[in-house]
Amino acid sequence: MSDWQSVGPHRFCYRDEVLCFEPHGELTLSQAEVWTGIMTRHFQQQHQGVLLVDARDLMPPHAEVRRTFVSWWRDQEPRPRVIIFGANLLMRTVSRLILAAVRQLYRVELELSQCATEAEAWARIDQLRRPSPPSP
Repeated sequence: MSDWQSVGPHRFCYRDEVLCFEPHGELTLSQAEVWTGIMTRHFQQQHQGVLLVDARDLMPPHAEVRRTFVSWWRDQEPRPRVIIFGANLLMRTVSRLILAAVRQLYRVELELSQCATEAEAWARIDQLRRPSPPSP
């Protein structure tokens, strides 16, 4: 039995502190509102959580959806780390431009990593899970 759940054509699942999101196409505003509720609940319980996004089939969001996400990120403390994998060149470029605008306009810092493959993304998560060595 699959542990994936749906929000429209998109799906998500929980892997301990990791919230996995697999969008398929464009998110509507109502889907984005549902998604922010899912993220809120997860990251209230998982303060050191990670949002893992499979961007292989992601479309750039419309302005109202971006505003919904920016508002959500601005209100989150602590902010979850985000790891995106599988994005094509256009999506990587768009996400970097949006992130730069969010940092500049709204003073919201996001920790975003982009990986080429799912295996690289999980290796990054494993790296984040390891405790940092003590400072000398």
